[in-house]
Amino acid sequence: MGATTTAPWSPVYPPALATPITSETLTAVRALTAWVLQRERATQAGSEPPSAPETLRQQLEALPPATLLQGIQRHRLESMLQMDPAVGDLLPDLQADLQRAARREALAALALASLTREMAVLFAEVDIPLLVIKGIPLALQTTGSLTARGRGDCDLFVDPSQVGAAIALLQSVGFGLSYGASCVGDNSMRGRYSRFVSIEISLERDAGGRRQWIDLHWHATHVRGVLPGFQVLWQRGEELHINGQPIRTLSHRDALVHACCHSTTDRWMALRNLVDIERLGRALSLAQRVDLSRLRAVRKSWLALADAFEEHSVSWRLNGAQALRLKAELAQQRPWRSLGDGEWTVANRLRYLAHTVNLSHHPVHGCSMLLQQLMPPGDLVDPQTGDVRSLWQVLLWRGEKLRRRLQAQAKSPDRPA
Repeated sequence: MGATTTAPWSPVYPPALATPITSETLTAVRALTAWVLQRERATQAGSEPPSAPETLRQQLEALPPATLLQGIQRHRLESMLQMDPAVGDLLPDLQADLQRAARREALAALALASLTREMAVLFAEVDIPLLVIKGIPLALQTTGSLTARGRGDCDLFVDPSQVGAAIALLQSVGFGLSYGASCVGDNSMRGRYSRFVSIEISLERDAGGRRQWIDLHWHATHVRGVLPGFQVLWQRGEELHINGQPIRTLSHRDALVHACCHSTTDRWMALRNLVDIERLGRALSLAQRVDLSRLRAVRKSWLALADAFEEHSVSWRLNGAQALRLKAELAQQRPWRSLGDGEWTVANRLRYLAHTVNLSHHPVHGCSMLLQQLMPPGDLVDPQTGDVRSLWQVLLWRGEKLRRRLQAQAKSPDRPA
């Protein structure tokens, strides 16, 4: 398998995800989501769902309908809100727009379900154990419906020893590498290093004029040392079905921990991710919640969840939670996946490094994050020739890259005199 490095990719998302929202819009969308979740819990408990409080009505009426819709789409809540008829009654000016947006999400979810089923069949035929994480399995675990969560990614998770075979299998059905170094599937030193430092590689193909993307994982999450390896997760996973095809995914408990790790890495940028955590958490007993709160990512995500959806929450007053609250609010107002700390500067890079290293205090996590910053797997291969670089060549390349960035920073007009 040739060693190549491919350019970053980006699936097509609605334009609303690329636009920042105001704090007033975020507050209103949070309150609306919290009310819908409250109605869900009441219905599950056999109680009468509460009507919209007057304060919520005032918050929503204070925003132009287009602005509110943008906030809803920024947090990928169209499908969730459209499921509750009371939302349409509360927002008559948005009802038609919400229906159209939710229909688009449902169609995208059906396409994702078809791809997920195809992958499950493909891997089963060659006896490569596969876990499908997030996406359609998470929709079934949280809503019982293929489409109620909306669109998502096709995330496939295999044992690290099967990465090379999995890449070859996906290439045999038309997928090509979209982002990452192909050497992750090799049994060479660079391949083993790449699998230790990174967690996934992205692939894409054209299918009938549509682009399909797959993220192939060999570690479940960027937050290392929290979840066990593939074999343990496989053994305690659960089986779901898509049109009769068995799909194996994370257990309910592991899905919650994974959702918390994923959300923490993204600084709780999407309310839909917090909705996933809230829904998964309903099935836990108090003892289970206490046990899981020992995990840093879970504990922090529950604080972010409480601040977003619980009225008069005092969780942010706890030690260290104020910084978490501000970080989440900032990420939730920024465009989708705009999680960087601004343009490249030494201070911003160190800030980002501190965020990633602080995700977990496990030594494997700290080591992998530092190595990822010092010598990312993509730099092991020359992107122009595909030739494997020696260690000395990698160090020279990294040094030259740092020199250019420092020079650009020094010439920046925004740099203080």
